[in-house]
Amino acid sequence: MTLLACAVSQLSLDFLNKTPNQSTFQKLQFNLTQQQISACIGRNGLGKSLLMQVLHFQRTSMLPYSGEILWQLPHAYLAQLKRVDEENTIADALGITEMHHAFMRIEAGTASFKDFDLTENQWHLPAQWSAQLAQAKLPDNLNFPVELLSEGQKTKLALCALFLKPDHYLLLDEPSNHLDAESRTWLMNSLKTHPAGALVISHDRTLLNQAHHIYALNEYGLQHVSGNYNDYVQQHELQYEALERRTVQQKRELKQMKVKQHETLMKAQKRERSGKQLRSSNSQAPILLDFKKEQAGQTLSGVQKQQQKQMEEKQTLLNAAQKQLEHFKQQQFKFQHHAVKTGKILRIDQLTLPFGTERPLCFSLNAGDKIHLQGCNGSGKSTLLKLLKQQAQAVNPHIYLAVKPIYLDQNFSNLQPEHSVLDNLSLFNPKLPALEWRNQLGQLRIRGDRPEQPLSRLSGGEKLKMALLGLNFWPENIELLLLDEPENHLDIESRELLAQAIAEYTGAVILVSHDADFVTQCGIEMHWDIESRKR
Repeated sequence: MTLLACAVSQLSLDFLNKTPNQSTFQKLQFNLTQQQISACIGRNGLGKSLLMQVLHFQRTSMLPYSGEILWQLPHAYLAQLKRVDEENTIADALGITEMHHAFMRIEAGTASFKDFDLTENQWHLPAQWSAQLAQAKLPDNLNFPVELLSEGQKTKLALCALFLKPDHYLLLDEPSNHLDAESRTWLMNSLKTHPAGALVISHDRTLLNQAHHIYALNEYGLQHVSGNYNDYVQQHELQYEALERRTVQQKRELKQMKVKQHETLMKAQKRERSGKQLRSSNSQAPILLDFKKEQAGQTLSGVQKQQQKQMEEKQTLLNAAQKQLEHFKQQQFKFQHHAVKTGKILRIDQLTLPFGTERPLCFSLNAGDKIHLQGCNGSGKSTLLKLLKQQAQAVNPHIYLAVKPIYLDQNFSNLQPEHSVLDNLSLFNPKLPALEWRNQLGQLRIRGDRPEQPLSRLSGGEKLKMALLGLNFWPENIELLLLDEPENHLDIESRELLAQAIAEYTGAVILVSHDADFVTQCGIEMHWDIESRKR
């Protein structure tokens, strides 16, 4: 028997600064089931994260939604970007600080009666905490500061806090972002065994294929497919083919209607000429001819009105089908920068990282080389990229760098969330006019009034597209791209677009990614494990 976790009815989200008759989503109706994994997919910017926020926070979210949300059990939420508070300890992030301190005082012999009351019948918890952290391969010191963890470790810590709530239905916004391959396996196993069930927003095909239900959010609503992502793709392709056939058929029928309308007009003109000839020959009474003319005119008018109505209805159907096909139109993005230098552009000799692996690093890179930087969460991959980025300002004697690199980090730290999209883009290249920025944004499906909106209003995927676009129009030629998990937040189609752009880029690339399929699509065959001497 399928148990209901949440029933959603007539859910709409409308922002006041949207254009007339436009909303983020309208009248969504669906159910979430317990003990099963559901997944929400869709292009960047359609409102998936907003939908999840509405489901979790409801009226406290301050989002302008309408509709009914009925939860049958408690629920917990993982945000897309800010996973944990960096000022906290691991115990704080797990939400166990008070209990942890009580156990510490009992162990130290300084406990109060309140501590014993708090921990009564809870003696199993410390072992449970340790087991959860060990499975996630996180430090078992509950007083360990969160700020010293990598982005992947922070994500795992936030997930651990949720998995410690077996009775809560989980709402997870891109939970596999920043996780290495081993951690993604841990995530999927944890989701499968989580008793209450979960709704996951993700663009990770491997994770999506673990789902029991797919909810695809698009411009026309929410499509539900029972099954995993492969099942959805198969059904989606059939629907697209049917839409193409319907569009061709409607064009054919509209053309036939126009031909028929033209034939009707020609026949009417022929009758009119015949009537004039009869009138001039005086072979019939004028009153009879006038009656026939009036009757023919009324018949013609009725036929023309009917034909015009049918054509308008057919044109409306054709426009709707063509509009749906327009949403399948491919995005366009290509790096304009190129390689100029030749030979060795980067050499690292016996470099010790301040965080991560303790092994001294030795590595070199030639112009035009593309390499996949590997390593588990916390091994120092992002730390190394940051050191390379800072080389121009703080010269490290263990690093030789012949070109100026550009670094795109995981958290868009160089962007101004309170400023508009256009204002942020002008920081990259102030000489490029707003109209050109708009044209470029449109090719990445950031259209309408979105360029004027604060950057904070964009989805994670849209922010990344904007950052990549800004880098693409950087006034100085870029010969080395430092990309720290750039596929995070991007929808599946946009990942493929970025991978193609990286593959065609003639400059050098150091790519951090935990998505093997994405690395392959980028055409990268060189790999370097930061924790190994092998390359």
